[in-house]
Amino acid sequence: MTQNSKTGQIAEILSDKEAFNYENIAKIIKEKLFITQNEIREATSLSKGSVSQTVKKLRDEGLVILTKEKRGRQSLYQWVGGISAIEDELKTATTRRVSASLLAETYDALVTDAFALFSVLFDGACWEVIANIKEGLTDTEIHQFVGNDVSLDSIRRVLVICDAHNLIKINRIREPAGSKIVKLFEPLYRVDNVNKDYLEYMTLIRGLASAIQFKMTNQKTSNYSHIYEGILNKDIQLFVQLKEKIMNKTTNEEAELLIRVLSNYDCASDLDRVYRNENWRLKLNQCKSLKIDPNDRLVVSDGFINRQ
Repeated sequence: MTQNSKTGQIAEILSDKEAFNYENIAKIIKEKLFITQNEIREATSLSKGSVSQTVKKLRDEGLVILTKEKRGRQSLYQWVGGISAIEDELKTATTRRVSASLLAETYDALVTDAFALFSVLFDGACWEVIANIKEGLTDTEIHQFVGNDVSLDSIRRVLVICDAHNLIKINRIREPAGSKIVKLFEPLYRVDNVNKDYLEYMTLIRGLASAIQFKMTNQKTSNYSHIYEGILNKDIQLFVQLKEKIMNKTTNEEAELLIRVLSNYDCASDLDRVYRNENWRLKLNQCKSLKIDPNDRLVVSDGFINRQ
């Protein structure tokens, strides 16, 4: 999606006092993890009404839940909001006095880091969202499929991340809710397209990660294997063969850079960080099989990859 963010407009919805209370209470609940409303009042010196109203907003946004546990006669609230991939964005949101769910509605340019999609790929709840994405579904319909274990706010964040990285294409079907809290729960996005090839790549990567984790536990059952173990073993063989080819069929300078690329330092910015004051681009000028593409990635010629 290319629509410009309207975060600045939404920021004006909340008054300074309300925003400060909101940010302060959210921070306390997040730090304590489990807390009662009385404990919040003691920590903030706010009135019972102010605390109750703010906690209700946090619950409406899916950031806080009311647990079945109690401390004395007081019910315990638990912080559940936030996704690791966008934790910094959430912190920025509260600093700017913008509520997290409202911000989620304007995240059209969300997380452009190359590995942002993979940070949610390995989160169980987020994977549940990705696995249930189908063309034509809205965010609220996906929420019905995955149930209350994943908040609507989190589902929208995952959809926008997937859209930003071309796994899917989504279409915004209404304007931001503004100050109308009820409208937050109306459909916001519809999935127009799913790249099924890319989705299979995601499934494969998660499966290989699962096979690696299974192997690292060293608890193999006799006559049984992880379903991705065969694929993982073949990939390791290809990895070793490519490393041997680099070491045996390249010059010293080219081998050095190719090993860096094979070790997942495949962007110019990666090598700038690794080499620091050393000019690695001089080494690159002497390479026959390696160059920088228009997206600042280091790419290897097909001739080298296919060479026996």
